[in-house]
Amino acid sequence: MKLFRYAEAPSIQSIIFEKILWAAKVKSINARPAPEFNKRDYSKALISPTPPEYLKLRIRIGSYDYKTMKIHCLEPKDTEPCMTVLFLHGGSYLYNATRPHWRFLASLVEISGCRVLAPDYPLAPEHNYADAYRLLLPYFKKLSRQVAPGTLILMGDSAGGGLSLGLAMAARDERLKPATAVVLLSPWLDVTMSNSYIESIDPEDPFLNVQALKAAGQAWAAGANPRKPWISPLYGSMEGLPPMHLFIGTKDVLIADARRFRGFCIEAKADLSFYEYENMVHDWMLLEFKEGKLAAGRIAAIVRSYEGRNV
Repeated sequence: MKLFRYAEAPSIQSIIFEKILWAAKVKSINARPAPEFNKRDYSKALISPTPPEYLKLRIRIGSYDYKTMKIHCLEPKDTEPCMTVLFLHGGSYLYNATRPHWRFLASLVEISGCRVLAPDYPLAPEHNYADAYRLLLPYFKKLSRQVAPGTLILMGDSAGGGLSLGLAMAARDERLKPATAVVLLSPWLDVTMSNSYIESIDPEDPFLNVQALKAAGQAWAAGANPRKPWISPLYGSMEGLPPMHLFIGTKDVLIADARRFRGFCIEAKADLSFYEYENMVHDWMLLEFKEGKLAAGRIAAIVRSYEGRNV
């Protein structure tokens, strides 16, 4: 277990961003009970199922189909990538990727020299967790055979972080070749949101709406036990997993389960590096203020650190 804590005073930019979230009353906008969901007004301009065209000035962008799933491919312009990152985007299992996702991934490609593969996996309420795993698990199996040993990293943010960890657990249970590492960014590890500590953290979180998350989690589970590890990997076994790196901010309600996960990893003697950033909100590493750039740089360094290893 490795614990890293960023505790510097928050930058002016991050303070302004937090005030904007509070002023926009993001938390007061509740999702309706499943399956009727309204996309939050503030997010409509950010949703971007495909990478914005302007990013082609910085990196190579393409796509291909895997069964019914679109795979977006982001690569360096002038060099051959040595590492492959399979990235699963967040969005409460309801929404597509956003412009901040693509900007973050473009920077990851530029800084680390990796290739990013970003599946457009099935979303609730039209689909559920089982539909996603029916595509992602065989795709992961195929990809792990195609790339060189030790060059595949699983990464995801928020809901995609929970899905990445669940996929790593599923691959282990299916005895597939594992990923070299799993990088979890503000991961949603328990869709039940039943951790009692969430209530004490919630007043400090300007972003996430607990009731909306519970409704989204119910839609994603689609009647299955929401504590099933494929849905809420917090309840899965931590043994036999690849090295893990988890990034979380202290003004994110999901830190309650992230810290609980850390405790489970200690008990299981799992290989976890835990990065806790004081005063940061959910998914801050996707944003372009000081702390976001620092976290994004550390994430890129983690990807680079596995280059050349033969795991």
